[in-house]
Amino acid sequence: MKQPYPNFLQRVLRLRWVLPLAFFGIAVLYQIVFARWVLYTFGNQLHFIVEILFFGTAGPLITFLALTRIIRWLEEKEQVEKLARASERRLVSITSASADAIISLDPSGRIESWNRGAELLFGYSESDMRGRPFTELFGGGEAAEVEFRWLTENIHQVGFLRGHETTCLNAMGNEVTVDLTATHLVDEDGKSLGVSMILRDITERRRREEEIRRLNTNLNEQVAERTRELAEKVEELRLANAELQKLDRMRTEFVSLVSHQLRAPLTNMYGAVEHITANCDTMNTTCSRMVVIMDQQLERLDRLVRDVLNTVRIDSGELVLQSEPISVPPIMAQVVDQMRARTAGRSIYISDKPGLPMVFADRDRVAEVLANLLDNADKYSPPHTEITIETSADDDEVTLSVCDAGPGLPASALERIFDKFYRVDGSDSQTAYGYGLGLYICRCLVEAHGGRIWAENLRGGGAIFSFTLPVAR
Repeated sequence: MKQPYPNFLQRVLRLRWVLPLAFFGIAVLYQIVFARWVLYTFGNQLHFIVEILFFGTAGPLITFLALTRIIRWLEEKEQVEKLARASERRLVSITSASADAIISLDPSGRIESWNRGAELLFGYSESDMRGRPFTELFGGGEAAEVEFRWLTENIHQVGFLRGHETTCLNAMGNEVTVDLTATHLVDEDGKSLGVSMILRDITERRRREEEIRRLNTNLNEQVAERTRELAEKVEELRLANAELQKLDRMRTEFVSLVSHQLRAPLTNMYGAVEHITANCDTMNTTCSRMVVIMDQQLERLDRLVRDVLNTVRIDSGELVLQSEPISVPPIMAQVVDQMRARTAGRSIYISDKPGLPMVFADRDRVAEVLANLLDNADKYSPPHTEITIETSADDDEVTLSVCDAGPGLPASALERIFDKFYRVDGSDSQTAYGYGLGLYICRCLVEAHGGRIWAENLRGGGAIFSFTLPVAR
């Protein structure tokens, strides 16, 4: 067991026994070793003087050394006590001024200290609470006793308790939610000195958490409601989309049916006109003129039916390309010959570019694009003016351009000219017939080949329509 005395007191007690023993040892040592030698050497008189000098010097010297040591110990003790008092005052100041409630309890659970933070939190002064049981803060009663007993058992078992949330009552009788941290205090021998507690007011935090939980609950309810509404809207859109797809299929089937049904009467009418032209020997001027008009209108109607059928195939994804390496000049010559047969008096010039590479494309579709562009140039060019077809090539693509001598295109129409049903002249009195499908079909066919198509105005008047085709590797 450790001595109950402080370190300084232990040293002084040891010195109390050491000093007499030191004097006794010196006296014995002198009498045994030096006294007889001095007596026989110098005589009684000198022996007496030597003893006085020896004992008169040794005793005060030992006493001086002992007192010096005691004074040094006293100074060390005073310094340690001064530091301890300063540390204690600092600790007391921190504890007293802390915004958190710091409360110490004795081993029986009664309040020993009560700082300023506890006064602010609960509204009680230190004089009001000193000596009172801590369970009063829990509201008293059996429930408070059970909770405090549980707290003390856990604190004694572990040595501390952290993060315990509980509810206390302040001086006004209002509930205060606190976060409690407690530490078990023991002395050097392990004897319990009580408990130190730190309590933090978390009422506002709990209120905010409760508000957040409430908002989250409302938000989840709103999300669930919006999700349900969205699901209903999605279902409505699905049904509407299914209905639209059904209508689109019906429209496509109807257009295809009507277009195919028109082909048979058109073929019969073509045959009738050719039969009249070939077999009627006696035709007056009126009949000849009517036959020409019928032939032109039949061709116009036939072209419309072909454009409608092509549009239906493109929009429904049924367009299939039979691509292969082909030469462009023969296709241009073939289309130009067909165009000249339909448009008497129209001059079409092909710019000859020898060494033009082959392209990888569908022969019939390329001819269709070129024919549409030539037909478009013929419609908008004044009579007896020339249409030019130019070609150029690089390592990746071949470019074909159709130049006309027409009025050109408005700046706003250059980007929209290839849209479906778009017409530069949308009035009822159109100078050139058309339905806004030809250039749209050209764009779809060119893009299906991996090429590009665009329109621009020529500097001296007229427009130029160009498209590209990939070079065959």
